Amino acid sequence: MADRPVRLAEEFYRELFEMAPQLRAMFPADMSGQMQKMTDTLLAAISHLAETDTAELEALLHRLGADHRTRYGVEAEHYGYIGHALTRAVREVAGPQYTGSLSSSWIALYQWVAAHMTAGAESLDRPEPAAAAPPAEPEPSLPAQRAAPLWSRLRV
Repeated sequence: MADRPVRLAEEFYRELFEMAPQLRAMFPADMSGQMQKMTDTLLAAISHLAETDTAELEALLHRLGADHRTRYGVEAEHYGYIGHALTRAVREVAGPQYTGSLSSSWIALYQWVAAHMTAGAESLDRPEPAAAAPPAEPEPSLPAQRAAPLWSRLRV
């Protein structure tokens, strides 16, 4: 999939708007910039998840989740549509190379991305911690030893 990002983005948005036409109004008429952003985010997630330290990417995803909620009105239930559209797009673009293993890998990637974006959006509902309180250590969301075999299968 990573070698066919433009087609994946096109298919993803086609699937998304077919499945949930009410979401179309949240996007610009010209989708080229949006498709590029989506492609860049997925490729960044794929390339960084092979690393043992994903804190930088997790922080970016938290910011994206908060930004998507405040700027675009993205709600938690929208992530379900997005996950289904991505799965369908991967199946379409992969064609005969589509396997259960490939599907599982993409689902794991999406769930990881969505969990961090949702956490970022939900952080808007929590009061800011007191200035004197040290920041809490984030829980590892997907242990590197479990993630490593998945990321090697993300390539189609």
